[in-house]
Amino acid sequence: VVETEKRFEIGDIIPTDGTKVSVNDVENYTIDENNKPIGVIGALAYGGGVGKIVGLQKSDVALEWAKSGTFGFETVVEKIVCSVNNCDDPSQINASTVTFTGDLDGSDNWDEICKVDPNGTQDAENNYPVFNFANNYGTDVLVGTAYETGWYLPSIAELCEVCKNKDVIQTSLTIANGFIFDDNGSNYYSSSQSTFYDIYVYKVEFLYGSVNVYGNKSTVDYVFV
Repeated sequence: VVETEKRFEIGDIIPTDGTKVSVNDVENYTIDENNKPIGVIGALAYGGGVGKIVGLQKSDVALEWAKSGTFGFETVVEKIVCSVNNCDDPSQINASTVTFTGDLDGSDNWDEICKVDPNGTQDAENNYPVFNFANNYGTDVLVGTAYETGWYLPSIAELCEVCKNKDVIQTSLTIANGFIFDDNGSNYYSSSQSTFYDIYVYKVEFLYGSVNVYGNKSTVDYVFV
């Protein structure tokens, strides 16, 4: 996702010029080849209409959060830990109802990982594949636009907000020629470290909204920004 200071609603389509196609009018939207969409509003921040844009592309293949045996795989990054509230049964946590405490904003999570593992993060392609996808998304997909920088892997709180509103968002993504949440793998990585063990991070299964608190960092799954 990437933040925008303008005020939007979830499901708004955002063209390259930074305007919007209202979620209430997306059915009438036709893509302008000179002003193509760059994403869809997937979550709101700071108690208002400040939008977080979901990009139109997810990873082509399933990726690892961190390679097994690396420093990042075996280390808890304390600054990106997010805790599930009222977690009586981890197997029953759902994105539609769960709440979190701790690090809710994923925009600086890569920076925190870099502080803990300055050597390993220099080779993100091999050591942190999902973050490599997020870090390069803008320059790979949106080079030359105002949205070339700032994309990041969402926190588990942000990922759950997207999942909670996936039907509205999917309609807009489809109209904007974006990816489909459930087409070839519905498990998506967050950037948040789990509280359950050092090798675990959070993932969300988008078909049913299940939150996986035991997401092994070396298991391959998909990622979007």
